[in-house]
Amino acid sequence: MNEDMIFLVLFFIIVFIGTGIRRYYSYKIEKNSQRLSVRERVVEMIHAEGRIFAVLYFASSAYLLILLPLYLLFPSSFLLFQMPFPIWLRWFGVGLGFLSIPFLLWVHYVLDEEWSITLKFQTDHKLVTSGPYRRIRHPMYTALIVYELSWVLVSAGFLFFVYYVITVLLMIVRIPKEERMMLEKYGEEYRSYMKRTGRLLPHFRRENG
Repeated sequence: MNEDMIFLVLFFIIVFIGTGIRRYYSYKIEKNSQRLSVRERVVEMIHAEGRIFAVLYFASSAYLLILLPLYLLFPSSFLLFQMPFPIWLRWFGVGLGFLSIPFLLWVHYVLDEEWSITLKFQTDHKLVTSGPYRRIRHPMYTALIVYELSWVLVSAGFLFFVYYVITVLLMIVRIPKEERMMLEKYGEEYRSYMKRTGRLLPHFRRENG
């Protein structure tokens, strides 16, 4: 088995485990609430986050759904789009992928049914401040940024890099909207929470005195 085939296998193992975690929690939420059709989900996202965001989000999702099976079935064709990463960087991506999966699972486990694909509150929504949320306000995005970066590094694929750039930009656009929404609902409680946490990475303040 050559190196490209080894990285292909490792890539799909990382993708399968991480997307399996997200699919499990998505199914868990849908099972306990009203299941929305694709059209209803699009309308919901347009209402919450705007038409441009919704179009980019669903277009990037469709792009990935097409890209993954093509990469699996015709990996040699993707060599045309392969970036000249050194082998050590691709192995670093493998380590990054497997290390980010437990963090992704932890975030989902703690957030559980408070999670939503779109910006909305679940029924009886609670402000989660435990686990990874104790020092980071958006650990889900942190986990995904690292996890999906591993896809780019392991595959060395420019086409996956395009997907990664779009998804990171969507997260950057979404975070301020999400924080405004949380401030409207939780007010001073969330404002206080913001002061003691970082957005994507923890920050530690020295106590005075």
